[in-house]
Amino acid sequence: MHVDGFRFDLASVFFRDSDGSINFEDPLIFGNIAADPDLERARLIAEPWEGNPKYPNYELGVGRNKPHFPGSGWRQWNDRFRTTVRHFVKSDSGTLADFMTRLYGSADLFPDSLEESCRPYQSLNYIDSHDGLTLYDLVAYTTLESWNCGERDGDAGIDADVMRLRKRQIKNFCCALLLSNGTPMFRAGDEFLRTQYGNGNPYNVDGPLTWVDWSRLDTHPDVFRFFSKMIAFRKTHPSIGRSTFWREDISWYGVGARVDLSWNSQAFAFCLRGASQKDRDIYVMFNSYWEPLKFEIQEGSHWKRIVDTFADSPDDFIEEGDARILPERSYVVQPRSVVIFISN
Repeated sequence: MHVDGFRFDLASVFFRDSDGSINFEDPLIFGNIAADPDLERARLIAEPWEGNPKYPNYELGVGRNKPHFPGSGWRQWNDRFRTTVRHFVKSDSGTLADFMTRLYGSADLFPDSLEESCRPYQSLNYIDSHDGLTLYDLVAYTTLESWNCGERDGDAGIDADVMRLRKRQIKNFCCALLLSNGTPMFRAGDEFLRTQYGNGNPYNVDGPLTWVDWSRLDTHPDVFRFFSKMIAFRKTHPSIGRSTFWREDISWYGVGARVDLSWNSQAFAFCLRGASQKDRDIYVMFNSYWEPLKFEIQEGSHWKRIVDTFADSPDDFIEEGDARILPERSYVVQPRSVVIFISN
């Protein structure tokens, strides 16, 4: 049937033997899959925990010094990425350092060492999925991990400024996902603001609440355009989603030369050098603060601005051939915005 692979819900149940005990040493099913000629090359994705709150069997990541998911070649749903990115984009304090770790490829969970020899693509990065709120509902409804960007939930009665901020936050989520090293995943319809009207658990609903409303594609073509351009940008620049970690090719900065890692810090930048991948250099600035911040570019020259999520479409994403060289070595990043430059 030409299926590329399979995603397994609550996949840590595979560790359990017939008596219910957990077997980390040699779970039979992993060996059987690896030895099957039809499955050995399939892309296998695990949700590396179980749904029983009393026995969560949470085994995200790899590591010889702790229980870990035994499928070495499997991708794993990284809920640490999901939670951290949600809080950082929402402007919550104490999330910046962990957000940098998630962008890098979550090497704390998939160690970049000779002993472990993990790959960043083992981390399946996502912000939303079929479980929980849609990406748009994360910016249209207020919960512990979401914020409606205004004073009321949903679409009814909101003004143009609120919708503009919501779209900017969606674009920020898109940038965080597609600029991260790892395997990116987003939910069908996120690219045109699919909504479940704030319902985070409609597992038993078969109706308009859970169906994809394609009319929103006609209503929000600017968001669809931005997603399309960012996907193309990631594919065009192999320095981002590599089979290895970024290592010495990445340098981290703040608005100045050093990253502010304090609890309330909400802005940083990085330069990803692309020579090793036969690619251009990329300079990215994140500002999740609610005031504009002036960033000083710390390396390189002749930078061209490609993305500024504060700008309205089509200026939020400028084609590389049409982008102009930045005349100064500084750039004011507007509140809750992401800016991306490439070297000329």
